[in-house]
Amino acid sequence: FTTFSEKLGATELVDLLNTYLTEMTDILLQYDGTLDRYDGDAIKAFFGAPIYFDDHAKRACWVCIDMQNRLKEMRVKFKEQGKPELLMRVGLNTGSMVIGNMGSTTRMMYGMNGDSVNLCARLEGANKQYGTYSLISEFTYQAAKEFIEVRELDTLRVVGRATPIKIYELLGKKGSGNFPKALPDYLEGLKSYKAQEWQNAIKHFEYALKADPADGPSNTYLERCKIFIKSPP
Repeated sequence: FTTFSEKLGATELVDLLNTYLTEMTDILLQYDGTLDRYDGDAIKAFFGAPIYFDDHAKRACWVCIDMQNRLKEMRVKFKEQGKPELLMRVGLNTGSMVIGNMGSTTRMMYGMNGDSVNLCARLEGANKQYGTYSLISEFTYQAAKEFIEVRELDTLRVVGRATPIKIYELLGKKGSGNFPKALPDYLEGLKSYKAQEWQNAIKHFEYALKADPADGPSNTYLERCKIFIKSPP
């Protein structure tokens, strides 16, 4: 958002942002998600309050998948119109959080807070490290794994949280067959990486990048393996 906001006039910027936010919010509301707030170009939302749903994690994941698919379609139109082709990073987490009216005695907002919310925000930012766009925590994966396709990404210790968590890239709905071309070699490379077999891991990650040169996770692990050969962990 920040990269292109400086290049657009005020009217163009508002029109583009409103078009994007409208499309994404419509998808959120289709799954009965609760809009917390807009923060610039960011959409903050939660599922399961004020009305509780047993499948809140599934709903969150499917909203993310539908949003990314819709944005992909919108990018085609944006390109034809000479507008910036928007990309969106998403972080999803599942857990207990504080939901209610928060604010001052004169102005309040119904919203969310707590450690689970903070972790979600960290995951959104962590996409940058892996070249991904949709990350979910192990807690969301455990709650929704029957309904989604993922690939294991890493074990991450985020700022402000002592315990490492396993994270996954959200690929699509179960049975969608929405797998990256790099996935088979990536998984073999990850297995070798965990065994600290750096050269073998490098071989598989290079194969993965031949299948898909834009595969961010394979590139991240390839560079990490090269560092560990020189300086073992």
